[in-house]
Amino acid sequence: MAKKDFRGEVWNNIDHAVLSEIVKINSEAVDGKVGNDSYTARATEYLQSFFEHKISVLYTINGTAANIVALKAMLAPYGSVVCAEQTHIDTHECGALEYNTGAKIITAPSSDAKLTPESIQKALDARAGQQLHPQVVVITQPTELGTLYTLDEISALADYAHGHGMKLFIDGARIGSALASLGVTLKEMIADTGVDVFTVGGTKAGAMFGEAVVFVHGEDLIEGDYILKQSMQHLDKSKFLGAQMLCLFEGDRWIKNFANANKMAKLIAQELTQRGIELYLPVESNMVFCILDEKTLKKMNSEFSLTYWYSDRKVVRITATFSTTEEDVKKLISTID
Repeated sequence: MAKKDFRGEVWNNIDHAVLSEIVKINSEAVDGKVGNDSYTARATEYLQSFFEHKISVLYTINGTAANIVALKAMLAPYGSVVCAEQTHIDTHECGALEYNTGAKIITAPSSDAKLTPESIQKALDARAGQQLHPQVVVITQPTELGTLYTLDEISALADYAHGHGMKLFIDGARIGSALASLGVTLKEMIADTGVDVFTVGGTKAGAMFGEAVVFVHGEDLIEGDYILKQSMQHLDKSKFLGAQMLCLFEGDRWIKNFANANKMAKLIAQELTQRGIELYLPVESNMVFCILDEKTLKKMNSEFSLTYWYSDRKVVRITATFSTTEEDVKKLISTID
């Protein structure tokens, strides 16, 4: 029997509400394909409700595809992006951006996986004269280390990007966690700060698959259908993606799911610190980074699946999800008593 897994949301099953919705709509006649079905349209209406002007939305099956589709639309063939050195597009996507677009990734050193206008400028200054053309600043919210950008920090990055002829893109595979943790809406985090394009992750919120790529200024998206087709994301049976996103959006289920994940992460951190285990960084989202010796990690792995995130520093990532319970946390902690 498979162990309960704390390595990440993708080792989790589907939200039962989402699974039930998939089964239910399978008995309905198909009313559209490649995003032109009624479920996808209603999911887009939900996203549109946070913005006063018209947005454009494309849907993909996973987060890497969402990032590539977004950046394809934002970059010229000679363009490049700037991100923190830990950012997913550079560390965990198998060179997908470079392979699909030819774009150069410029990374900036960071201790907490966050960018600042100063760190971006320093990274660009270090490469002056290399004939790079930075067009997009890329951030992840929450970051790959679970840290959060405040609204003021996002605004400062947007101002910097726009002041230097660039746009700001947010990889939002876990953006629901950030919204729940900060207690803000998409309007406040995106529209009011100046973000140009962002993604909304459904997979990590409880869907089987599904991400939304949102162009805040709808006119910025040109020939989106062709970008999807070229990126192999032109999903014929799109209602099964749209319905999942809509199910998560209705009643803000996706936010509530991440709120539970955040709460359980805080509980894990509290229990770990009470047992003398050091946190690598403060817990701000649904991810806990802590320092575990090999003996302690082995004990945890007697019941759960965990691995070193940074093996040289003995740092382990423990990820809570929508389905994590207090009982799961107690069982995890009991392995180190």
